[in-house]
Amino acid sequence: MVALTDMPRDLQRRYWVEGAFRHRTISRPTRPSSDRPRNSLAIAPLPYPDTATLINRVDAGGDHWYRDTARDLSLRDFVWWTRLQSARRVTQRAERYPTRDRVLERLLEEGIFDRLEGETRNTGEELSMAYSAAMTQRLLMRIEGLEGQVCTSYVECACTCSS
Repeated sequence: MVALTDMPRDLQRRYWVEGAFRHRTISRPTRPSSDRPRNSLAIAPLPYPDTATLINRVDAGGDHWYRDTARDLSLRDFVWWTRLQSARRVTQRAERYPTRDRVLERLLEEGIFDRLEGETRNTGEELSMAYSAAMTQRLLMRIEGLEGQVCTSYVECACTCSS
């Protein structure tokens, strides 16, 4: 049985998240260009992480998966990695903020997930959109975190001032 936080996978190496975006998939774009990760030493080489290993890192409990900088990945795989992280976060946001900005959500969706059936694929465009969506999603998380701190401080201040 797949937990709600696990990303299901299929035989075509596509992944998706449960929830609002379950109809969209994320495919790993390339095969690794090397058999060793970027941070592997020649004297103690490590194997390049396979797709299942990487998806298990995103499926990990807690919030560590979101702070994992994936320094062992090539650039294309790193952008794919951030797409997985972003998909998980945008799904959480859809559940947490029912009055969210739907236009921003659609822009993020178009950058995070694979092109829909019948749409022309363009590798350069998809890489650029995925990068932009990942940056936007991370900035949005930062803004939401700061808003939460301001609201908490405001409520505490209002409670103290009215006492």
